Amino acid sequence: MTADDIAILREHVFVPGITASQDAVILLAINSSCSEKCAEWHHYFIDTLTDFIVHTCYPQGAMDELNADWLIAMISTRGVVNSRMELDLLFHIIDISTRIPDSLSIFALEQIRMAMTENVGAWAGLRGNRQNGLQKADILLIARVMSAIARSRGSQLKARERRMLDQIGILTGLSSDRIAAA
Repeated sequence: MTADDIAILREHVFVPGITASQDAVILLAINSSCSEKCAEWHHYFIDTLTDFIVHTCYPQGAMDELNADWLIAMISTRGVVNSRMELDLLFHIIDISTRIPDSLSIFALEQIRMAMTENVGAWAGLRGNRQNGLQKADILLIARVMSAIARSRGSQLKARERRMLDQIGILTGLSSDRIAAA
């Protein structure tokens, strides 16, 4: 994928931007099928899909359960996000949405938990094979999710979010697996 290819997409394929979920699926397929991508692709992919998912789809500016379920299905395989670009898309959407459902916050937190405990997913590759608990990078990602939760509903954590944070170890400093072993 070159800068010229992006120009063709802008000028001939997605002229008004992405306006339907079928367009988004096409862009996701292009991303998955191209092994070599120019630096501009990252921003084009993230910005174009975020604009569609957050600003074009109803409710505009926010995520609802339906859109969250669709996004999760599009960027994950059996609940795991394996592409860095799709992980970046997930967290960018979380960052800019005025409201996110707990299914999306839990899904994002689950990516961190699986990277820490099972060494799977895109985040596992980015954080490295460090099985010694929470890392600064993990906490920074968790803070992004917590900020979105605060925007969505203040300090009201749902029980499932609290359990996920406990499993990660953010509430105790140890994952629930390590607490059980102690």
